[in-house]
Amino acid sequence: MELSENINSAIPLLSEGFLAHFIPTLTQVEDQLQELERRQKLLLEEMKTTNTRMENQDNYEYIALSFSKIPQYHEKLQYIRNTMLSTLSRSKNLNQRVAQLKMMKEQQLAQIAEIQRRERNFDQTVLAAKIVEHNPSPPVPKTVVVSTKISKKKKKDKTKDKGKGKEKVVRREIEFSSSSTTSVVESKIEITKDTSFEKTEE
Repeated sequence: MELSENINSAIPLLSEGFLAHFIPTLTQVEDQLQELERRQKLLLEEMKTTNTRMENQDNYEYIALSFSKIPQYHEKLQYIRNTMLSTLSRSKNLNQRVAQLKMMKEQQLAQIAEIQRRERNFDQTVLAAKIVEHNPSPPVPKTVVVSTKISKKKKKDKTKDKGKGKEKVVRREIEFSSSSTTSVVESKIEITKDTSFEKTEE
């Protein structure tokens, strides 16, 4: 019994607290709705007044026709916008293509310049070789060594072995000088004895 009495006494308090919490918000929403309704009424009155004024004007038909064309203009504007977007995309692709072609052209020009440089070097080398052939340089001094070996064989009375004779080595050095027309020839003859003989011939 006491519990039910406490609950019954608490219900009004809970209701008052709930209402106290939500009543300010509800009141604010109600005021906003009233203000919106008032503004809508004013807008409707202004629209009616405007329509009445336009109907009384001489060019009302022209204005109405212009307003009726607004959807068509909107579609045209949308089409133009789409066309501009597609054109922009194409222009970007073309710019990329132009950049690629420019890079390829620069590479080809570099290759052509390299080939031309090599051809010029080759032509200069060939021309220099031809000039050298037609205008030979002065002769370089050369040394000609002529060696002549003369062997003599002699028999000895006391031995059966055959010995080798004396060997003469003739070395001739011929030097040609480019500064003068004459040449000087020097001959040197060196005679060496064979080591196989221990005694010289009397």
